[in-house]
This record gives sequence, structure tokens and C-alpha cells, in this order.
Amino acid sequence: MDFNRIDKDLKQSIESISYSLEIDETLFSDAPEIVQQERRAFVKENPFKKHDRIIVKDIFVPSSQDNFDIRLHIYQSENFERDKVLLYFHGGGYVFGLPEQVDDQMFEIADKMNATIISVDYRLAPQYRFPVPILDGFDALKWLIDNGDTQLGVNPDRITVYGASAGGHLAAAVAQMAADHDIQNIQHQFLLYPVVHHKLNTSSMDEFTDIPLWNKNYARTAWLHFLGEDNNGKSIRYSDLTCYDNFSKLPKTTIVACELDPLRDEDIEYAQYLYKAGVKTELWVIPGALHVFDLFESPLRDDYKNFLMDRLFK
Repeated sequence: MDFNRIDKDLKQSIESISYSLEIDETLFSDAPEIVQQERRAFVKENPFKKHDRIIVKDIFVPSSQDNFDIRLHIYQSENFERDKVLLYFHGGGYVFGLPEQVDDQMFEIADKMNATIISVDYRLAPQYRFPVPILDGFDALKWLIDNGDTQLGVNPDRITVYGASAGGHLAAAVAQMAADHDIQNIQHQFLLYPVVHHKLNTSSMDEFTDIPLWNKNYARTAWLHFLGEDNNGKSIRYSDLTCYDNFSKLPKTTIVACELDPLRDEDIEYAQYLYKAGVKTELWVIPGALHVFDLFESPLRDDYKNFLMDRLFK
């Protein structure tokens, strides 16, 4: 691709940092547990400074499938407003990541919006493949509905689900599962460059095979870990967000996509499914942006933050 298409300030910011977020493709494919260990170690060794006005704690809830303790990492403003409730799913290609990797973003949202954020430390592939991470998210949603008022003081009827990348897929899948169970507590789904399906056949997926930070090869490996060899290539409800027949029951949706992201066209495709179903949907494709652009200081990130704060709880 033409790397001159990358927003110049974003490109400069990426090139100026002292570490790399690139993934070793061989390790990602053959030894994902090493990537998991490396990412956990990096987050532990590079913590973000906690805001004084934010209360942070962990709550453990049992999985409905096997009684596993699912960790919910809670961020709550001292001045929280009951109706500002966010159920968050971090990114990481289904294989790596943990809530603390975006502590700085969660601190800022909780502080500026007087919000309560429940970040789900869902189980990771390939140790736990589909549908376990989605079911962990659904169990977190049910816990929040049943206990959010008594344990956190929030209104469980005003939930926004928010996820990035693979976490965007999980957030949307949980919203679909909630619709299938006639659960109407989710008022909004905010999806940041979400993974939508495993087809790997869009124009943007074919174009961005050598793009930094996320590309077609990474995507192929992530899906293989998430679905396994037996399921890879099959369209299954919740694993493929377009393999769904109840779009009109989904909540108001905001989708943010990046012009230079292999996921761009599937994000646009998902928005079109929602438009056709009559779901109030806003799509923003950010020119010059790469996948995970929001992790780097730039005017693009500033614009995105303003958009996020303006949209989340409306």
C-alpha cells in the first residue's frame, strides 16, 4: 500500500514511540501463549497512573457454563451518574489482552463522563475458543442487570456496550445474544473498528496485507485460534455478526472504522445490515487512520475522543 496515505501526524507519532505494538507472526501462529505472556508482562511493567477520583476494583462472577470466575474490572467515578453504565470489551485478536491495557482510556471516560465502567476480562483463545469469550461477556451482562443497582449503584436498564477490534465483535455478539433472549437493557452499542466476520474476502482485507499493527495475516491467525480448524470458514451465529436474522431488535449503534484498516469494509457492511433493519446507526470512517490509531497521540485521536465522549451515553 501507499504509506503516504497514513495521516502524517499519526505516522509521526507511531514512529516516535520507543516500543512496537507489532506482533511476531510466527509466535502468534505457533506459540500464542508466548504472545499472551509478553503482553501481560508489558502491561504490568508499564502501568498507567490512576486518576484520584476513580475507584478501581475487581469483582468475580461465576460462569454459567463451568463456574469459572470471570473477572470484572470496575472503574467508577466518585461522582458517578447512575445512568452512565458501560460494559467494555478490550481488543487483542481474541488471543491476548486484558482490561488494564487501556486503563488510561477507561480512567478518562469514567472521570470526564462521571461513569461506571465494567471491563470484562473474558477468557482468551486458543485455550478457550468460541463461544466461551462471548458467553463470558453475556454472563457479565446478566450479572450487571441483576446486581448493578445493589453492588454498584447504577441503573441496569441504561447499559452501553463498547468494544474495540475483537472486543467490538464480542460487544456486538453479546448485544445479539441479549436480543435473542429478549433482554432490552442495552440502549447503545459503540463499536470501535470491530471484527465482524471471518470471511477475509473484502476489498480492504485484500488491500491491507502489509499494513502496520493489524493486517490480513494477523486476522487469519486470530480467527484460526478463535474458531479452531474444525469451525474455521463456517458462518455461525455470534461468530459471524452478519449470520443473524434479528437485526431490527438491536439497539442504537455507533460504528467507528478506519480508512486504512483491513476491517474497514466489513464494518461498513455491518452498518448496512443495521441501516436496512431500521436500527438507528451512525458510521464514521476516519480518513488516514490505521487500526488502533487511538493508542497514539495525534489530532486524529483527539477528534475521536471528542466524538466518543459526545456519543457514548446519548
